[in-house]
Amino acid sequence: MAEKYYKVLGGKAKSLCKLFDYTPYLPADGSPGAWLPRIDGAKMRSEGYYVSKHWNMWYSEGARIYEAECEDADPAGRCGVEDQICCGRIRLLKDVTEELLPLLKDGRFNLGESNTGERNLGSFNTGDRNDGSRNTGRLNCGDFNTGDANTGIDNVGDGNRGSGNVGSRNIGHSNTGDGNVGSYNSGHFNSGNSNSGSFNTGNRNSGKWNVGNYNSGYFNTSDAPFMMFNKPVENISPREIVLPKWLNRPDAKSSFESASEDDLRKTLELPNFDYAVFEEITGISKSDFARRLGSL
Repeated sequence: MAEKYYKVLGGKAKSLCKLFDYTPYLPADGSPGAWLPRIDGAKMRSEGYYVSKHWNMWYSEGARIYEAECEDADPAGRCGVEDQICCGRIRLLKDVTEELLPLLKDGRFNLGESNTGERNLGSFNTGDRNDGSRNTGRLNCGDFNTGDANTGIDNVGDGNRGSGNVGSRNIGHSNTGDGNVGSYNSGHFNSGNSNSGSFNTGNRNSGKWNVGNYNSGYFNTSDAPFMMFNKPVENISPREIVLPKWLNRPDAKSSFESASEDDLRKTLELPNFDYAVFEEITGISKSDFARRLGSL
């Protein structure tokens, strides 16, 4: 089903902003009004006819609400609520004022319950014009956002398209920073995932301006070598490395004693395994492995 759009007109059938007189184009006797003259190149914040899916965001006392049909629409294309679009041509189908006004919950033109802001579609918002619930901010399309114009949930910041972001203008999820395209970044303006640096195109970089993965420096154009036991690992991706279960616990020496023999043998099969390096880090020696495994 096509979404409905509405045109809100003020007194004497004039538009709310430019005071264009719509009287000759009003519906009458159960029939739609005539199409308005076409405006070529209609564009947001420029010339064109403006309509909205959310009539309550534009209604004022004494106004009339008309269901509208539109052509040549230029969507807003921004994060958050699409509060209006600009069209090259519209016509007014019918007056729906008496049908819609009873839906308002309070004198602040909210459609939801228990809002302390204005013109919300959802409930429990402390900001304005939110299409969702429990937002602290405005123009959020989703729930639990603290900020403005977010599309998603649980964002702290503005203009995010995703969820769980702490920052602004992120496209993705769970970013702590600004302007990331991807997820789980803690830096700024990364295009990729899990970067803790900034301006990277790739994944898991902790430096800046890298085009590649796993770099901790600046201005690299290839993947950083993956190191294990002080030597580069060749012909295998870091994602393919699976540590035995006992090495995913904080106290290695205690976990070593309860580890299965199978997991201990998998430890010895890790790329570049080196007894001396392993003992320096964990305190577990070659003789400890011999004791647990019986032979090496």
